[in-house]
Amino acid sequence: MVLRTQPSPAAHSGTRAALTDLVSAVRQLEGLVRQVGPFALPSGTCDRKPEVVEAVCRELGIPLTFDGSHDDHALLTLAAGIQQAQRAPALAGLPPEEVAREARLIRDEEDAGLRVHCLERPDGAELRVVEAGPETAPCILLSSACGMSHRLTLPWLKSLGDSYRCVVLETRGTGEPVTDPADFDRYRSGVPEQAGDLLAVAEALDTGPCHLMGLCGGAVPALLAAAQRPSLVRSTSLWHADLELGPEAAKTDHQTNLRSLLDLAGESRDTAGWLRDKLASGPMTGVPPHVGPLVVRPYATTELFYRYARLTGATMRWDSRATAAKVTQPTLIVTSEDDHTAHPDGSRRLAQLVPDTRLVVTEHGTHLDAFRASPDQVGTLVSFLEEVA
Repeated sequence: MVLRTQPSPAAHSGTRAALTDLVSAVRQLEGLVRQVGPFALPSGTCDRKPEVVEAVCRELGIPLTFDGSHDDHALLTLAAGIQQAQRAPALAGLPPEEVAREARLIRDEEDAGLRVHCLERPDGAELRVVEAGPETAPCILLSSACGMSHRLTLPWLKSLGDSYRCVVLETRGTGEPVTDPADFDRYRSGVPEQAGDLLAVAEALDTGPCHLMGLCGGAVPALLAAAQRPSLVRSTSLWHADLELGPEAAKTDHQTNLRSLLDLAGESRDTAGWLRDKLASGPMTGVPPHVGPLVVRPYATTELFYRYARLTGATMRWDSRATAAKVTQPTLIVTSEDDHTAHPDGSRRLAQLVPDTRLVVTEHGTHLDAFRASPDQVGTLVSFLEEVA
């Protein structure tokens, strides 16, 4: 007699795909709860499958509750991915214990090969670093946009991890738990400190000369790090860079308005709280699907918004012209004609300032396309890296 093991209901392909979407949506809030602890989303988040969502949160150790305000549009945006995912018909009737078991397997498969490091800087800042790929391979060090989870760069880590050692740093003040808000005030949050963090990670992980990749505002500290320590940086690539280059480069309305907003929010936590409440009192337009919670995370609480204003405001104010002229490494610059977030003129002007530059301007592409790691993007980067190796 042959005994056949029946797969659990949650393991069936359609059900597993739906559960994978839910696990991904819940995990987009992982970094948020790591910083602020249990977090309340609106009750309507679980309008169809509360027991399924609760089983996933419990098994993954992500303490979400569902009794938050319906009038706070930041909370509604943070909840949108979970709300949509838990409405999938394939999740109906699943036993919570099966959901928990399958959610754990999905998480473990996603995290396979990822390594997490915590690095404490001399000024007290704690850095959270995630890496993937062979430790002996050439290293790509990613300088992402301020205040964003490493999950936003996972497409790059997964696309490059077979051939490169990929390391992504979460900006100081955005990875460690907020126990005493004043901790953030005890260390500096400017561009020199952010650039120093990148160099410290390269040294601590013994990466050797690395390929430094700057995404959006992360291009600013990446440029400074490359200029300061050319022995540690083999090349730079800058994707949809958000830079201050004086009157020679046009800015979008978004760049101008966001800088004014963050300058004001960075004045004090009281001001940041007032502005955050104003921003969250109406719909938050332009938030992309699938990564909305990652992008809106800095607006989740007053403390996170204040930190985001201090960190990102610093990169938006930093004049990169003198820095760019000192970058001697081969540099790839990528933007698109219709990036309405960071004006493509900034990348064009940067290509004139950096001595050894290759400029790629695609016809179409949103600002957040810098994080997609599409086959064309990966091919462009790998071709560049092979040429400069």
